[in-house]
Amino acid sequence: MAVTFHHVHLRCEDLEGAVRYYEEMFDGKVDETVEVRGLKIVRMEIGGERIFLSPKLGDMEVEDTSGNPRWGVYQLAFTVEDLDAEVAKLQAKGAELEDLKPQGLMMAFFKGPDNVQIELIEA
Repeated sequence: MAVTFHHVHLRCEDLEGAVRYYEEMFDGKVDETVEVRGLKIVRMEIGGERIFLSPKLGDMEVEDTSGNPRWGVYQLAFTVEDLDAEVAKLQAKGAELEDLKPQGLMMAFFKGPDNVQIELIEA
């Protein structure tokens, strides 16, 4: 059986705000918006990969992703060619930088929608 990655699905407190963030910060493109079992899902493409975004359903309780260690998705990582240029570009667009080049490593961390950490890695 051949296995390939299909998508990651993120639950968003502010769906439209999250879509705007990924469009503006990472040139994300909305492929389509669908409804599955009563749940609106925005399917996006970012850097050749699929990310699905959806709001909470009804009055379900959703725990905030506080940035503390926890189970589940807490970070999305993207490869960039020029870390300094991408960091400057994201900061100019209003992205919140959390850490730049920790221990001299060519990576940066930003606070994304719903406190999902965004990592950039120069490669």
